[in-house]
Amino acid sequence: MEDRKPVVAMSWAMQQNTQEKAQKFAQELLSLLKKENQVEKILFPSMGMIYPVAHVLKGTEIAIGAQNIAPVAHGFYSGEYSVESLVDIQGKYVELGHWERRKLFHETEEAINQKVRLALDKNVTPILCVGELAENGNVQMVHDYIYRQLWNDLYKVASQKSTEIIIAYTPMWAVGKSRASNVPHIHEVGTFIRQTIVEFFGEKAGNNVRIIYGGSVSPENARLIVRNENIDGVLVGRFGSEPARFAEVVHVVAENNHKKFDF
Repeated sequence: MEDRKPVVAMSWAMQQNTQEKAQKFAQELLSLLKKENQVEKILFPSMGMIYPVAHVLKGTEIAIGAQNIAPVAHGFYSGEYSVESLVDIQGKYVELGHWERRKLFHETEEAINQKVRLALDKNVTPILCVGELAENGNVQMVHDYIYRQLWNDLYKVASQKSTEIIIAYTPMWAVGKSRASNVPHIHEVGTFIRQTIVEFFGEKAGNNVRIIYGGSVSPENARLIVRNENIDGVLVGRFGSEPARFAEVVHVVAENNHKKFDF
């Protein structure tokens, strides 16, 4: 296993929509995590809060990202967020392929692929979300579904750029629910994703790309989720809605990063 820096990211969806609350959250998070440097920490605010939060986090260990970008840098895309705006405020990450974008906004894999390549071209790290829509005990069907997503979403991505992408396994059926996917399943899918990246881009890329899990992540379950050589962190949603809870997840991931084992 390569020495991959663990990742803890959090997407606010549209949960924090006022400057006062969003900036207060970011300031509290900085206070709680001011001595933590073992984990790559990323916040994905709602669109209107990206700039106010970026202002608070500028020059700190907590990075800023966007929950989505348009498939082109500029043009006639009313209501969309440009990667140029993200770069301008020193944003380093973008969340792409979230199930809501795929299902509710009918984003095609072609469009997601276009966004992935655009982000890479602008030196922005895509966190590419993949995962099945419904809970399925047929492992082969899950593999086939995710393989197709990875094949289409990463089409024409250069091998040397592949390690700049973070893959987030985010099964729709586990997002926003009372429980995460079971840990052995997460680890099994993480292993499959890494094997698929090896197939697409070679062993070096497969060993270096970071794979994280998202879907009802909490401080309580994060400890077991990251205890596997193929899982490099977590993508937190509503269970990180309080700064102290998110900071606790970060500390748990940092403490358990060296305790890798297979069940």
